[in-house]
Amino acid sequence: MNSFRLPLLVLALGGATLASAQPDTRFDVQMFRPSGAPQDLVLVTQSRPLSHLSVAAGPYFSYSLNPLTLVPEGGDLEKISLVGNRLQLDVMAMVGLFDWAEIGVDVPLILAQGGQNLEVIGTEGSVESFVMGDLRLTGKVAVPGLRRPAEGKGWGAALTFNVSFPTGAQDAFAGEGELTWAPGLVVDYRFGNGILLALNGGFWKRPDRVFDGVAIGDMMPFGVGAEVPILRGSGITALGLVNGAVGLKKAPGTERQVPAELLIGLRWYSSTGVTFTFGGGAGCGCSLASPTLSFFTSIIWIPAKTREWEALERFKEPPEPPPPPPPPVDPDGDSVIGAGDKCPDVAGPVENAGCPDTDRDGDGVVDRLDRCPEYAAGSRGREGCPLARHSGNKIVILEQVNFATDQDVILSESFPILEEVARVMNENPEMDRILVEGHTDARASDAYNLDLSRRRAASVRRFLVETGVAADRVCSQGFGRSRPLSDNTTEEGMALNRRVEFTIQPPSDGPRPPCPDDLPNKKSKRSRSKPKSETVNAPNP
Repeated sequence: MNSFRLPLLVLALGGATLASAQPDTRFDVQMFRPSGAPQDLVLVTQSRPLSHLSVAAGPYFSYSLNPLTLVPEGGDLEKISLVGNRLQLDVMAMVGLFDWAEIGVDVPLILAQGGQNLEVIGTEGSVESFVMGDLRLTGKVAVPGLRRPAEGKGWGAALTFNVSFPTGAQDAFAGEGELTWAPGLVVDYRFGNGILLALNGGFWKRPDRVFDGVAIGDMMPFGVGAEVPILRGSGITALGLVNGAVGLKKAPGTERQVPAELLIGLRWYSSTGVTFTFGGGAGCGCSLASPTLSFFTSIIWIPAKTREWEALERFKEPPEPPPPPPPPVDPDGDSVIGAGDKCPDVAGPVENAGCPDTDRDGDGVVDRLDRCPEYAAGSRGREGCPLARHSGNKIVILEQVNFATDQDVILSESFPILEEVARVMNENPEMDRILVEGHTDARASDAYNLDLSRRRAASVRRFLVETGVAADRVCSQGFGRSRPLSDNTTEEGMALNRRVEFTIQPPSDGPRPPCPDDLPNKKSKRSRSKPKSETVNAPNP
């Protein structure tokens, strides 16, 4: 905060009246303009846009102490805090487009602010509280050739553009009163150990005004920030940044306006897709609108497990290996030498100890990478395993069966798994009948869990029948929480206990006995949307 002139105050102290004083043209003193993406560095943007149709949303709370204070010339008079404190809420949301761009909106609301009497600038009373700020639209587009992936390291760059609409209360120093816009450039670098360095720059088109003899107008924003992983396993990082703007307008005899802040904070990328950030800092005191202290906190939520969510665990990579010593004689030329080469006369990959790869099940996935080397994966397989396969008295499924929370609605992501179960049954007519078993964890009553497991098992049964399995070959039964696989006192144990199993029943010499369940055979409940889901775990292959 510089020493600005207060001619109105000086006149008042000399016996002159303030009645003829004209109010100065007011402006938005809020320099805290956060970014709503979960991995942006609060006020400093990083280059990578959100992946296609990924959504992030949440609130930013910020508190500023003395964001607008006038200091009389000479220092004999007390400072006048026109805006002595401000508590602001920024409600933010953004969405990624085509893995190349993102757009967002920031709705600022000043929850509370206060200050001394504004009579020194020509009005009576203190600054108005609880007002809206200027609505802001944000955009980001990755620079071709410099679009860094979510989990990748290296350089990244993007172009940004912000547009603010005059929705704020200008008299309360919460709005510019005109449309403003700000193009910018982001350049950053992600190191292999997870550290991110980001640099922002640009231009901010603002209306030309004069306040207390100080020119307010166009500015050049700047920012430099860093994110450093602290506890990798817990997703905790440290943030540090400097953010500000250089005023391009300067009245004769006054100092150039350079509002800037140094901020530090901590961030937690939780396993639920919610990012928590909090911190604070101080202004440099080199501008009319530079707060003494600032504090902030935010809660940004990603509704689904997108690449943003997965990138929270991206930081760890193996170190670069040292240069290898000169190799000894390698007869087969496969770079596997000495005793380490189990097939010294036949070339093979290093991963297979120098021997040629084999593929026993002929599914195109070599045995050393095939999680199910005895079973061909098929067109829908994953890592060499079919989505469903016959093993003993079970049809084993590779992935999980997902239901809407507390419902028997099968989510569309599990349709391929159940279609593969139907295929296995239809290709193996010797399977006289299977029993679809529903199991739950112990987080509710016996009666509730038994009913839920019965309904879910019946829903899977109906799905198989609708997919083409003969109705008399499928039964269903719910067991509730009576047959746990693991301890129900841990999240991991409860996840194992929530499951659907497919048990092959022994053949019957006479008529097939009735199914143990008595639920009506109505149309299966399926969902092709993405409601809040609960995962029912399948056994590991």
